[in-house]
Amino acid sequence: MSEERLERVENQLSVLQQDMTATKQNVDALRDDVSSLRQRFDSFEGTILTAIREGFDSLRRYSDDLNYEVADNARATRLLKRRVARLERKEED
Repeated sequence: MSEERLERVENQLSVLQQDMTATKQNVDALRDDVSSLRQRFDSFEGTILTAIREGFDSLRRYSDDLNYEVADNARATRLLKRRVARLERKEED
């Protein structure tokens, strides 16, 4: 009877070792998955930051273009006012 118990204990230990080995493999796989998720997250974060930065750069360029056009229009308006003033002076003379 004690041999049967010893055999049962050995079987249970063997099953326990197999379970521990499977658990260790699962933990290792989980670590790999977490590492992969970290890399994906970092990549995704970088993509978002790049998209945001490019979006602001695009808006900045558009704003610069608008500022240039406003300045150009202001210059043209000043020239036209001077011409009108000259023409009015010629008419008065």
